[in-house]
Amino acid sequence: MHVFNCYREIEEANKMVGELKKSLNEKGDFEIKDNWGNSRGLELHVPTSMSGATIRRVPFELALTIIEKHVENQHKELERLKEVCKIQLK
Repeated sequence: MHVFNCYREIEEANKMVGELKKSLNEKGDFEIKDNWGNSRGLELHVPTSMSGATIRRVPFELALTIIEKHVENQHKELERLKEVCKIQLK
């Protein structure tokens, strides 16, 4: 299941990066707007047993960096899992 999760995370993250990059204007600024036409940044949510904590107005540039780092980490995890599978198959 871990391998599937890694691939899924990579796929979803790449979609998010694609959407962020499509939102760049001619000046190189992100223009992502909500249903009301407002551009306020993104949200970061950490779930907890009590409902979680959320911060808003996370800068788009920071979000892009986080997503790209997440993809990098998922690729590393896939490589680790490949090695585990090789050992288990012996």
